[in-house]
Amino acid sequence: MRQLFQKIFWALSLTLILINVYVFISGMRLAGEINYFEKQIHDFHKENLELEKKASNFKSYQYAASMAAKLDFVKKPTPIYIEGLKYAYR
Repeated sequence: MRQLFQKIFWALSLTLILINVYVFISGMRLAGEINYFEKQIHDFHKENLELEKKASNFKSYQYAASMAAKLDFVKKPTPIYIEGLKYAYR
């Protein structure tokens, strides 16, 4: 009877040790994946900041003025008044 308990004890101990080793190795693998994804998040954050800066440049008046100068839109149009006969008379 005592030998049966010893065999069961050693079998359970060996099983628990193997489970512990498996959990440890899985934890190391998951830690590597977490580091990989954290690095990707950091890279995406940097890229997002750069894109936000570019987008803010597109929304600025200075960018609009420079694009207008490139496309020859710097001339101010003359205003159209309704008092003129060709607009008032149909």
